[in-house]
Amino acid sequence: MLAVAAPAALAAAPNRVASVEVDGPRVVVHGTARPDFTVFKLADPARLVVDLASADVTRASAPAAVHKDGIAGVSVAQFDEGENRVGRVVVALEGDAKYDAVARGNDLVVTIAPAQPAPRPAQSASRPAQPRPAAPAAPSDPNLVVTREDSVEVPSPARKLRAISIAGDDEQALVRLEADGPVGSFALTELRNPGRLALDLHGMSSSARRGTEGAGPLKGVRVAPRDDGVRVVLDAEGDAMPKYDVQRGQSSLLVRVGQTKVPRDGTPTATAPAAPRHELDAALAQPQLANVKAVDLRTEEGKTRVLVVLDQLVKFEVTHPDPATAVLTLHGSALPERLERNLDASALGGPVTILSSYRSPGEAGDVKIVASIRPGTPDSIDAVNGTLTWRFGGPQPVAQGQATQAAAKAGASTELDDRNYTGRRVDFNVKDIDIKNLLGAIAEISKKNIIVADDVKGSVTIKLRNVPWDQALDIILKSKQLGREEVGNIIRVAPIAVLRSEQKEAADAAKNSLALQPLRVRLIPVNYAEAKNLVDKLKDTLTDRGTVSVDGRTNTLIVKDVQEALLRAEGIVRNLDTQTPEVLIESRIVEAATSFSRQVGIQWGGNVSFAPSTGNPTGLVFPNIVQAAGAADDSSAPIGGLNGITVPNFAVNMPAPIGQNNGAGIGFVLGSAGGAANLNLRLSAAENSGTIKTISSPRSVTLDNVESTIGQGVSIPFSQTSAAGVNTTFIEARLELRVTPHVTQEGSIQMKVQVTNNQPNPQLTGANGQPSISRREARTEVLVKDGDTTVIGGIYTRRNSEAWNEVPLLSRIPILGWLFKKKAVTDDRTELLIFITPRIVNRSQSVIAAGPSGDDAANK
Repeated sequence: MLAVAAPAALAAAPNRVASVEVDGPRVVVHGTARPDFTVFKLADPARLVVDLASADVTRASAPAAVHKDGIAGVSVAQFDEGENRVGRVVVALEGDAKYDAVARGNDLVVTIAPAQPAPRPAQSASRPAQPRPAAPAAPSDPNLVVTREDSVEVPSPARKLRAISIAGDDEQALVRLEADGPVGSFALTELRNPGRLALDLHGMSSSARRGTEGAGPLKGVRVAPRDDGVRVVLDAEGDAMPKYDVQRGQSSLLVRVGQTKVPRDGTPTATAPAAPRHELDAALAQPQLANVKAVDLRTEEGKTRVLVVLDQLVKFEVTHPDPATAVLTLHGSALPERLERNLDASALGGPVTILSSYRSPGEAGDVKIVASIRPGTPDSIDAVNGTLTWRFGGPQPVAQGQATQAAAKAGASTELDDRNYTGRRVDFNVKDIDIKNLLGAIAEISKKNIIVADDVKGSVTIKLRNVPWDQALDIILKSKQLGREEVGNIIRVAPIAVLRSEQKEAADAAKNSLALQPLRVRLIPVNYAEAKNLVDKLKDTLTDRGTVSVDGRTNTLIVKDVQEALLRAEGIVRNLDTQTPEVLIESRIVEAATSFSRQVGIQWGGNVSFAPSTGNPTGLVFPNIVQAAGAADDSSAPIGGLNGITVPNFAVNMPAPIGQNNGAGIGFVLGSAGGAANLNLRLSAAENSGTIKTISSPRSVTLDNVESTIGQGVSIPFSQTSAAGVNTTFIEARLELRVTPHVTQEGSIQMKVQVTNNQPNPQLTGANGQPSISRREARTEVLVKDGDTTVIGGIYTRRNSEAWNEVPLLSRIPILGWLFKKKAVTDDRTELLIFITPRIVNRSQSVIAAGPSGDDAANK
C-alpha cells in the first residue's frame, strides 16, 4: 500500500468540501481551505481512498456511477477521530491504475492514469464494414486447414469483447463470446497439429480473461490482443479440430464444437435432441441474469443488516481483502443503474460505515457489494426465499453462521437455495410425456431407485438445459404438487399432502412416545461457568415435564426429563461450559531525560577614601572627606577567593552557583598601601549536563472482559493547618496500569488501556517543602493480535531558557559590558513511550469445544 501525505494545513478553520467532480481522468475536490490530505490505494476491489484532515464532507455531492476513463464511481463519508474531523473520498476504480494527487489552491486534484493503453477505436459505425477477401491457405504452412472472412453491415458494431463462457459434456462444448454489441466482421482460421480454431475480431478490444478452462472436446480458450483487434483461440484435445458451427447472436458469437448424441429410442436422455439451425440462438442463448431488485442497509442496537433482494437463484461469495473491508460478489446478476450507489452509514453508529454497490468492471454478470466495516467486526450471511441477509456484529446463527463463514474463508460460492444440487447436468425437451415415464428416465440417469405412489398421475411438458438432474427432479415434482423423501439409494415420490400427513403423524407419535417415557435425573457438573446462569438456556430444550435446578455448593445442574432431553441438555452445557481465556498483559514504560545548564557570573567592587585618617584629605572646608564604596553586598553572597576581605563592598554582585563538584571560580584583591583604595574582583562559572533513562515493566494476568490493575509508588504526606488542628493527607505518586482485555473470535485482543505514571518532582516544592507531583497519563482502546506489540502513547517535551542579569545601560557597552551582566542557559528534554504486548495464556484450552451439539448427542 502506497501513501502520499501533504503538508499540514496552516489554517485552523475546517475545510468544508462543497462538491467532488469528475472531469475525464481527473477527480477534483472543491474545498474552502488548502487541503491536508493522505492518499492510499486498496485492492480487491480496486479503489483509491483520500482522507482530508480537519475537513467536513457532509454536504458534498459526488457522482456515484461514472464508468469512464478508469473511474467506476466516487463516494464520500465523514469520520471523527478524537477532536479532529476526517473527510473521506473513495474513488472506485475499474482496474489497477496509477494516480497522482496535488493541491491547487483550495482544490485537490487526483489524476487517474489508465492501467493499460487505450484500445484502438473500432471501425466507424458510419462506414459499413467492407467484406474482406478470403485468405488462401499458404502452401508453406501444411497445418493450415481453412481460413475465411465473415463480415456483415451493422449500424453499431461491437467495440469490446466483455466475457467468454464455456459449457458442455463429454460429446460437445458451447463457447459464447459476449460483446457490447453485434459483431461486424471477423476472420476464422482452422489449424491442425494440434487442432485449434482462431477467431480474429476486427476493430475490437478485450476486457475478458486471458485464459478459460475448457469442457468436452476443448482444452481451453485463449484471448490475445492484436494490432487490428482481438484473437480468440479454441484449443482442441486432439491433433484435429472437431466439427464446429459459428453463429451470430444479438450481441455475441456462439461456437458449438462437437456432435450431439442422438438416442436410438424415444426415451429422453441427458443430452438434448438435435435442434434446427433457426433454433440455435434460442438453444444457446445466454443464461438469464438475475435482477437485483433492492439493496438496503438497516442498523439497530449497534448491529447492521444488509438486505439484497433478487428475483432468481445466483451464486455468491464473501471475501475479506483487509480487516476493514468485506466484499459480497453476486455471480450471474444484473444491477440497475439506480442501485449503483454509495450509502454513507457512519452517522448510524453501526459496524458498517460505507456500503457501495456496483457492477464489477471487466467481469460481465458480476455485481459487487463492498462494506467498509470497523476492524474485527464479525459477519454472517444467509439466503431465504430470494433474499440475502448479510449481518454485521452481534451473535450469529450457529449452524448457518459457521457454514457460511467456512465457505467464505475457503472462497467457495453458495447457491441462493436451501439445497445444494450436485447431480449430473442434463437437458430435457419433451412435450406431454407421462410423468411416470419421465421419472423412469431420471432413475436411469441418476442410477437411483425411484418408487412412485399410485396416486401420482398426469403428464408434463418440460424444456430444461444444462441443469443438475436432482434440481430438474425438484422442479418437475413441484409443478405437479408432488414431493419426495430419500433414504439411502431409494427415492419415494408421492403427493405433498400425503407426505405432510405422514410427517404430522410421525411427529404426533414421537410426541406421544415422549409422554410415555420414564423421567430420569442427571447431575451435570459445571466447571467454569456459574450453573445458575445456564438454567434459562436449558429450559427451552426440555419437554413439558422436564425441570432443572441448581446446587450452589457444588455448582451442579440437576436436570429431570426423558433420556433424549437429558442428552440434549448435557450437550448444550458441554459446549457452553468452556474455560475463559486468560490474557497476560506485558507493558514497558520508557522515560528518557537529558538536562544541560551553563552560568557565568561576576562580582566586583571595593572602596576609596579621601580623609585625614588615610593621610589624603581634600584640603577643602567642604567636602573635606570623600568616600565611595560598592553597595551590592549581601550577607549570603559568596566571597571565596577574596582572602582577608570580610566586607567586599561589591558594586556588581552576580555570582554563578559553584562549590564542591560544581563549577570553578577565582578572586582578585587589589589595594593601596595606606588603605585609601581597594578593588575586589571575583569570577565564577558552572556547567552541568546529565542523562536519565527509566524503564518500568509492569505485568498482569486477567480473564477475558475483566479489568486488571497493577501499580507501585509512594504516598506523600501533606499537612494542612486549620482551626481544628493539623490534618495530614496523603497523595499517591505511583506507576499504575489498568487493562480490560477482550479476546475476539479470530484470536485478536481488544484492550481498554489506562497507564498512569505520577512521580514526585523535588525541583518544584510547596510552601512546607513537599514535592509536587509530575503527572503522565495515557488512555486509549486498541486492537492487537496475540503476541504483537503496539505503542499506545508518546510524550516528548523540550524546555530551553536563556536568562540575563544586567545593569542598565552599562551592560550594553561592547566588551566592558560583560563586567555588568550575568548569563544563564538551560536545555531540558524528556520523552515518554509506552509499549503494550498482550498474550493469550490458555488459548488452546479456551477454544469452544467442537464436540457434538445437543441435538447430535440426542440422536446417538
